[in-house]
Amino acid sequence: MARTYVLDDAPRQVAWRIPYEERLNDEQLRVVEAPGGKLLVLAGAGSGKTRTLTYRVARLMESGVDPSAILLLTFTNRAAREMLQRVDELLQVDTRAFWGGTFHSIGRRILREYAPRLGYPDQFQVIDTEDAQSLMKTVIVDLPSDDSGRRFPRAETLLHILSDALNLCQTTEFILSTRYSQFWPHAERIDEAIRRYAARKVEYGVMDFDDLLFHWRRLLLEHDDVRQHYASRFQHVLVDEYQDTNTVQAEVVDMMASVHGNLMVVGDDFQSIYSFRGANFRNIIEFPQRHPDCTTWLLQRNYRSSPQIVALSNRSIQQNRLQFKKELISQETPGELPAMVRCADESTQSRFVAQRILDLREEGVALEKIAVLYRAHWQSMELQLELTRRGIPFVIRSGQRFFEQKHIKDIVAWLRFIENPRDELAFIRVMTLTEGIGTGTAQKLFLFVRAHENPLDALKSLDADKIVGKRGKAGWDTARSIMSTLWRDEVRSRAGQAVDLVRERFYDEFARRSFDNFPHRLKELDTLATFAEQKGSVASFLDELSLAGAASGKDVLSTSDPDEHVILSSVHQAKGLEFHAVFVLWLADDRFPTARALESNEDMEEERRLFYVATTRAQRELYLTSPMMSFDRREGNIALRLSRFIDEVSGQPPVYERWNLVPAK
Repeated sequence: MARTYVLDDAPRQVAWRIPYEERLNDEQLRVVEAPGGKLLVLAGAGSGKTRTLTYRVARLMESGVDPSAILLLTFTNRAAREMLQRVDELLQVDTRAFWGGTFHSIGRRILREYAPRLGYPDQFQVIDTEDAQSLMKTVIVDLPSDDSGRRFPRAETLLHILSDALNLCQTTEFILSTRYSQFWPHAERIDEAIRRYAARKVEYGVMDFDDLLFHWRRLLLEHDDVRQHYASRFQHVLVDEYQDTNTVQAEVVDMMASVHGNLMVVGDDFQSIYSFRGANFRNIIEFPQRHPDCTTWLLQRNYRSSPQIVALSNRSIQQNRLQFKKELISQETPGELPAMVRCADESTQSRFVAQRILDLREEGVALEKIAVLYRAHWQSMELQLELTRRGIPFVIRSGQRFFEQKHIKDIVAWLRFIENPRDELAFIRVMTLTEGIGTGTAQKLFLFVRAHENPLDALKSLDADKIVGKRGKAGWDTARSIMSTLWRDEVRSRAGQAVDLVRERFYDEFARRSFDNFPHRLKELDTLATFAEQKGSVASFLDELSLAGAASGKDVLSTSDPDEHVILSSVHQAKGLEFHAVFVLWLADDRFPTARALESNEDMEEERRLFYVATTRAQRELYLTSPMMSFDRREGNIALRLSRFIDEVSGQPPVYERWNLVPAK
């Protein structure tokens, strides 16, 4: 009887084309050379995460892994494109067979082949946000009538509710109760609208962006053969920015790597700050529990910030209890200690930041290398005016300039007309806000008012009523009543009172009817009223606001680049960026951290991670500013408690130095 003897393949001797040891530090090299299996790579801020991922892909390909058997999932197409381009440059190979891209782009690619299994044509179309809103509007129009009188959410808001439900794997009822409680009375109609919207998408053969993830997950869950096909095809799955994944994405990743088990997720639990978008912090923090056979690797060498900035950031984030223990180690040359600047009030804070920016500019730091970061957009209002006063150009990454927002301009229009009855734009803006008055009627009214010596008398005349007609009579009566009151000297002498008057008698209710995010807008109107109160009269308030419409400082220096500008940004919007100098504003309890975070340890830990992200944006200079007083319209000036994030990093050795502001002699 013959015996069978199996000959193993001779060990493959690889002549590496890339000198990995020369181009990577020892931490990065260990990750790049790691064997297969479940790998959790905790990459600290500025530690070369993208470089490590790129070389890992190149190493796999040099090891003989077919490019088509590698799946790289990112959060931006740019990130995937840059990594693949770098691999191409390193190996001089064609990477077109490689599967790399955003979760949404990979989901679309897979669904193109299997969409009929879900009731969709294989050539389904992906609709953008505008088209999705248009489709939802047609659904809303076709809903059964509702006689409750309550405002039904707009199409845009319904899509946000649906998106939150899908990405969090929650019911619409849960999302309504926790995030959109003002629409809870419409829960049944909202469910019906969402059902009809889903049915209409199938009927039309279209998917929106959220569908690309939702149906990808559904396809893998409901069709074992499809899951087995892709899980077998991809020998290695790599995920970038894993701390930002939501529940759906984490489940999809696990299923795509379920056969070969070679899954590398790269992220930083210290920088998990997007829970409001659906990101699930527990995806990364519980990865070892979900995958007990995983190995954990640390990238702790920071190539961005000075040792002094890193020391402060480390001491802060160490206060969090729920985290993987690690510590950044700066590889940069020593610099100055971060500055802790206590300011008398918000105005002083703005003056300091603006003056220091000009100093940095004189020292040779380009404006685009300077960023001012804050927790909430409204916190930059006073600074925007101060920068404009001083001719310092700036760009806002976190939305419109405060005074350019619709609800702010609406309120200000009432005051502008009272101070200048010849301001046609202000008058027409006010009139077209009122029910039953369109642009044409508003223009006729303005011509009538302008023809009279006394605008107030013109508003009260019966001839004005004839111009408005019956349709606009109720709205017109309210508008001219408000204007008549605004014209009183005792009201015009207090701009804050004037803002309150417009809000109480008209605009707050208008906002509730017109904006689905009206609570946020009303909060910003509170900020506007407080600012107005501090400026005294309506005339003085408008003088201040006139600065907001000025050219944004292109004459900062006669030799400056016209495109040169400082960056103003919320911390969330600044993640992933870096700047030579960073200012972090409003470091006071109730501001940063927010009042809401003070009530929950989980929220406080995310808030502290947000502070960590803010500080680690700085390369060489970091300025932490905290007003000691804030003006409250009801209580006057109130003392602010220094942010606990500053208290927590106090101690020895010092990680910051105090700057005392003194007036010029």
